[in-house]
Order: sequence, then C-alpha cells, then structure tokens
Amino acid sequence: MKTSRRHLATGLIAALALGLAAPAAADDRGAAEQFFRIGADAYKSGKFDAAAANFDRAYENLKAPEIAFSAAQAHRLQYQVDRDPARLKRAIELYQAYVAGAPDGARRKDALVYLERLRDTLDKIDPKQIAVAKERPSVYVSIALDRARITLDGVTIERHTSVDVTPGEHLVAASADGYVSQEQRIRVGQERAMIAFELVPQPATIEIKSQADARITVDGRPVLLRGTSTNVPAGSRWITVSARGKKPVSREVTLEPDQVLTLDAPLQPTAQRRAVRWVELGAGALLAGTIVTTSVAIAADFSAADLRDRKPLLATDAGDYNRLRDRRDQFRTASLALGGAALVTAGIALVMYYTDDPSADALLRPIENKPDHGFAPMAIGGGFGLGVGYAGGF
Repeated sequence: MKTSRRHLATGLIAALALGLAAPAAADDRGAAEQFFRIGADAYKSGKFDAAAANFDRAYENLKAPEIAFSAAQAHRLQYQVDRDPARLKRAIELYQAYVAGAPDGARRKDALVYLERLRDTLDKIDPKQIAVAKERPSVYVSIALDRARITLDGVTIERHTSVDVTPGEHLVAASADGYVSQEQRIRVGQERAMIAFELVPQPATIEIKSQADARITVDGRPVLLRGTSTNVPAGSRWITVSARGKKPVSREVTLEPDQVLTLDAPLQPTAQRRAVRWVELGAGALLAGTIVTTSVAIAADFSAADLRDRKPLLATDAGDYNRLRDRRDQFRTASLALGGAALVTAGIALVMYYTDDPSADALLRPIENKPDHGFAPMAIGGGFGLGVGYAGGF
C-alpha cells in the first residue's frame, strides 16, 4: 500500500509542470482543483472510492495525464477492497491514458507494469461477471466540510458515499451551522452522478464601540458600519480603529461563521494632540498680551491728544505729551509683536491639529507574499503528492 501511494505521489508531482501549462479554461481549472483537493483528502483517509470519484471529476475538467495516473491508482486500490471488475476496467483505461499522454512520464514504467497485471487479472474474471459490473444508477456527493449535513430527496446520507437511486430527477442539498445552504437538482440516467459542494461560511458580525468619527479597517480595508455593526467574512481578521488626533488600536480576532462579536475600542489622544492644547494656550496668552498692550497704547494716545489740544500748552505739559507719545509707541510696537506671535502660534496649532492623523499602516498584520492560487507539494500517505493551495484575502 505504501508503495502504491508513493507511486501516486510521484506521479502527482510531475503534474506541476503539465498542469500549469494545460490550456484549460479558468472555470474548468478551478473545478479540477476543487475535485482534486477533495480526492486527495479522501485518499489520505484511505477512502479510495471517494478519491477515485473525485480524481475522475478532476480529470474530466483538466485532461492532465498525471491526474489520470492518480485516478487509476485510486481505482486499482479500491478494486483490492470491493473486487468490482468495473474498477479494473476503469483503472486500465486511465493507465492507458497516462501512457499515451505522457510518453516520457516519470511513472510510465509503473503504469505499464500495472497495465499488464490488471489485464491479466481481468482476463481471468468470468465474462458474465464483467457484463453485470456496469455502474448502477447512483448519486455520489463529496464535500470537504466534516460537519456538513447532506440530504438526497430529503433523506440524510453520508458524505463521500455513493447511494443507489432510480433514474430520474433528484434533489441534493448540503447544509451546516454557520454556512450558506446549497442545493442542486440533478437528472440521473444509467450511470453515477457525482456532485461536489463547497459551502460558503456565513459572515460574522462585529460591533465596535468607539467614538462617532472613528475609521475602522478589516485586514487593511475600510468598512462602513451600518448603525453599530457590520458583516465581516469569518476567519482570522485584523481589525484597526483610528481617528484624527487619536492613537490607533488594533486587534487580531478569529471569527466563526455567523458569530456576533462586540469590541470596545476607546481611543486615546496622541502626544501631538495633547501638545496642541498647550500651543493653543500659548496663542491665547499672546493674544491676551496683545489686547493689554493695545489698550495701553490706545490710552496713551488719547492722553497725548488731550494735552496737545490744550491752549496754551504749558512747558510741563509738553514734557508729559512727549512721555505719553513714547509710551504709545512702545506699547504699539509690543502689541504688534505679540499679535504677530499670537497669529503664528495659532497657525502652528491649526497645522498640528489637522495634520495629526496617525496612519494605521504600521499596525497592519504582515501578510506573506503568496500566489493567489496554484499547486503546492503536500504529504499524502507514505509519500508526496500534489495539493492545491490558496492565499488571499476576502
């Protein structure tokens, strides 16, 4: 068994080069990746029937010889379990497809050996038994989510299980707590109908208690809070709350599907915002000094004008007039200096106030630089296979 898995694994590694170059449509490739991922999971669990069914579907969507080899391996191993001649026939077809499609394939010699053995085995089976070994009308449903509930015409069935049905139309549905339910109507003829579900998790809901003008981002993307809450895709999320003049706060949370999470995010003033208050007080003090010096200068000017208007002007009055005029000029100069300083200080306070918008970029969780999708090596059984990986956000 370990040798068989190793052969499957090595064959799958070779699919990397060919699979990436296959001229398949994006939808077909995505479907192939989905079925292959489910098949690989079933193969690791020793469920070769489920693995064979999903590898077959992957091969239907992406005609890569290495996928054919993987499906052939699964059918051959399942034959050792149920002794169904149809498994032998299918394995032979797939090994032949691999040999024809990959003349220089790494597993070509192994495929030829298996072909010889399986053909010998098939020749020894009673032809009548082979004749009745056709696939019965059945429905096979696969889904990766362990806790999913699957129903066929309203009756619960197990996942990765083939269920015999009568030809005609049938309703298959899949559901799970916290996930969006799905259903498909299928028409079954004289062969097996295969369906794969991939349930989408319900969004979680976050309620953030903070100041009214707070800006909220999830994984670096701004969200609009409708009222007091907003929907966020389930999973690990990095939430940041920020506002002008306040220190941004961040928190990593793990959200379950359909979960409601309330977060308190009080924001504290930044050092710059606290400094603005002192600058404003300084501007106010300078303005007060400007008012005082201006008042003194105006009073001195009025007093000097009164002396100047006296007729006749006495010698002692002339000395007082000169002193009042000097006093007026001194305080007027001081008033201009204090007023200018007050304006400059007020301008500095305004600049500090409106530029105090700390960026939350530094608080963002680092994200690994991964491709959006593609094949990546993964462990399967006793060897290595080829899995499908995804990275990205929502």
